[in-house]
Amino acid sequence: MTPPATALTGSITRQLDQLSAHLSQAGPQQAAQILQQVLDAENGVLGRLSALVGTGTYVTKHHAQSSLFPAEMWLALGRTANTLHDLALDLDEHQEVFEEIASRRALTTSSPTATRATALVARGRHR
Repeated sequence: MTPPATALTGSITRQLDQLSAHLSQAGPQQAAQILQQVLDAENGVLGRLSALVGTGTYVTKHHAQSSLFPAEMWLALGRTANTLHDLALDLDEHQEVFEEIASRRALTTSSPTATRATALVARGRHR
């Protein structure tokens, strides 16, 4: 018999794979809707994942203090939780854009603004 947490993790993983497949085939409006929900810093998938890793940080801290887990594991999870939280907040700044695109009635490729080339701007953190 599969432990409930293992079955739940497997189910979530499969659903994320399905969502990724839907996103890869989505048009602009549907992609914006999916990304808006996924990237929501509080209630979206990224926000919930950040909270889950944060919970993992507390659990590993407890076990590290009991010498059951290596302290490095706790520290690595803590850094990961902080990074995910920061990324979620950075992406949350763009929620209005996703909302605006998702709520458009119809996107046409025949309009001059839709066919105009635009420059892509990438921001990133340098390490």
